[in-house]
Amino acid sequence: MRSFRELSVVARFPVFVVAAWLVVAVCTAVFPGRLASVAAQRPSMTLPAAAESSRVAEELQRGRPAAGPPVVVVWEAAARLDPAAAQRVLGALPRSVGSPGPVTASADGRALVGVVTLTDPDESRLQPTLERVRKIAGSLPDSRVRLAGPAAAQADLQTSFEGIDGRLLMIALAAVAAILFLVHRSVLLPLVVAASGVVALTLCSAVLYALGSWGVVTVDGQVQGILSVLVIGATTDYGLLLLARYHEHAPEMPAPAAMRTALRASWAPITASAATVACAMVALLLSSLPANHSLALAGAVAMACCVPAALTFVPAAVLLGPRAMFWPRGPHSGRSGGRVWSLVAAVVGRYARPVWTVGCAALAGCACLAVLLAPGGLPLGQALAARAPSVRAQSALEAHFPAGTGSPAIVLVDSGGAARTRQRIDATTGVARTEVVPGAGSATGRTALAVTLDSAPDSARAQKTVGRLRAAAAGARARVGGHPAQVYDMQRAAERDRSLVLPAVLVIVLLLLLGLLRSLALPVLLVAIAVANFLAALGISALIFDVTFGSTATEPSLILFSFVFLIALGVDYNIFLMHRVRRESLLAGQRIGTLRGLRATGNAISSAGVVLAVTFAALTVMPLRYLAQIGIIVAVGVLLDTLFVRPLLVPALAVDTGPWLWWPTKPPAGPRLGNVGEQRAQPELAPV
Repeated sequence: MRSFRELSVVARFPVFVVAAWLVVAVCTAVFPGRLASVAAQRPSMTLPAAAESSRVAEELQRGRPAAGPPVVVVWEAAARLDPAAAQRVLGALPRSVGSPGPVTASADGRALVGVVTLTDPDESRLQPTLERVRKIAGSLPDSRVRLAGPAAAQADLQTSFEGIDGRLLMIALAAVAAILFLVHRSVLLPLVVAASGVVALTLCSAVLYALGSWGVVTVDGQVQGILSVLVIGATTDYGLLLLARYHEHAPEMPAPAAMRTALRASWAPITASAATVACAMVALLLSSLPANHSLALAGAVAMACCVPAALTFVPAAVLLGPRAMFWPRGPHSGRSGGRVWSLVAAVVGRYARPVWTVGCAALAGCACLAVLLAPGGLPLGQALAARAPSVRAQSALEAHFPAGTGSPAIVLVDSGGAARTRQRIDATTGVARTEVVPGAGSATGRTALAVTLDSAPDSARAQKTVGRLRAAAAGARARVGGHPAQVYDMQRAAERDRSLVLPAVLVIVLLLLLGLLRSLALPVLLVAIAVANFLAALGISALIFDVTFGSTATEPSLILFSFVFLIALGVDYNIFLMHRVRRESLLAGQRIGTLRGLRATGNAISSAGVVLAVTFAALTVMPLRYLAQIGIIVAVGVLLDTLFVRPLLVPALAVDTGPWLWWPTKPPAGPRLGNVGEQRAQPELAPV
């Protein structure tokens, strides 16, 4: 109980606690912006060093100065263009900007293409460098110039993420404040709860910025977007659950005593829930992708910042003015649970078996739709907005040249077997042409072959071609790299991660629940329900993707991230429910305790779930479809859990399974009565 005694200081000295948090907020207010500016420059795609394409890149770079990514320059015109004139234009590029390759004309002569390998590897200076390339290339008379390729795509990502963090934060906070106002019908309380999320986010950003400066963690735009909604949603949720307990006791005792009682009852499940989310995210350290390692560490830091903000700032701010905080409604007793939750508890108590039977069938039906998802990757044209300059440039490129022009696969082969390997490559389906790269690989006695594909380098067709290339070159001590191979290796790594990380998350969550609930049957049941809820959310989201985006295609890592969030967050709400059920069961027996726990927690957990779903739904404003899809899946899963699984399925199973729910430990025992009939005669529910 030492942890609770430390928390009781909040109720005794609320002014000092709020003042301390205000100092923290002021000192860390600049760090979300600083972190956003750094994150926008980070590449989103990073591969493990052991990947074949990474080894090819390392071998090509050996003995050479570091270089930047290639940019593909595309010229279009109504009349025929002169390749020699375009070559002279690119030749005017300073060596400090890039090294141009040969310019090639299309079959009709009305389009030209040339590849410029940028000199500066620093992606923070990528956009001004591309502007210089665009300006010089645009000097070709009577033509329109576009920039495609990896460098242009990365620049569009940087542009898309500029300022998006502030917009995402404002949308999430506005949605949270609106929901809290509808739930509590108070003016100040929504602002206080939303402020707790803001101070937690500024603290989290400061810690991550410091860790990033020390080289411990790398945060890119995607990670920061996910963390923003996670911190706001989780802190708000925990604050709501604490205030729900305060509501129960506020009408009966002074505000400080009511808050101490609420803290005593809430700190353990809140801490356990945050630990569950943090440990589930730490499981991402088993991934082979460095970007997932960053999300794992950043997620753990985020949850460590959410808990103190919810358990100290929120109660201290409420105690500064308890009456004003709940004006005009005032704190109300939450013991009755309201008419709606009394009715839900009555239905669950009376029809437990039909409720969980129909509920499981409904989840199974929705889960069957998950096969509609196509996690084979998102091409650039689908990942970014259609109006992005690099997307338009790629479309122009594909209209006149093979789609893989400018982003070839690079095959490194021993020089003695280069001719035979080239013959096999030329005969491979999906290859448009093969060229020898002068000088590349010569430092190691190898020959580099540039293999242009007939499909976009990030398309599903290109991934199949890369697989065939590696099979064709398997007997020649050859390695296949380049941009198409990097995308291929990224997809394969994500698939391997799913088979390793998903079981690890389940084991971690199960072990935590075993320690928290002191039961074997109940944790297994809760984890199984969370998995079913996740699959059902995937199925429903697949339909939403098809209607909204016109395609169910997505990234392989989306399933991994969605699984981590939904398993951890879904178990979270059941921890709060079953923690209350256990306490009530000690007073009235399991069946009555289950129904009382459902009725008492229904409003608080459901409103918290809606808030969390809305904050994750705010990810739909992000420029990447992949992040919008994560927001949709998590929002659907949280709503499904908080409005269907937790209020109906879990309590119905708890009522129907009886004492076996707590096996192998003894079930919580209610007061000893004369006989079973007397215990059943106790009032289960308030009148509806």
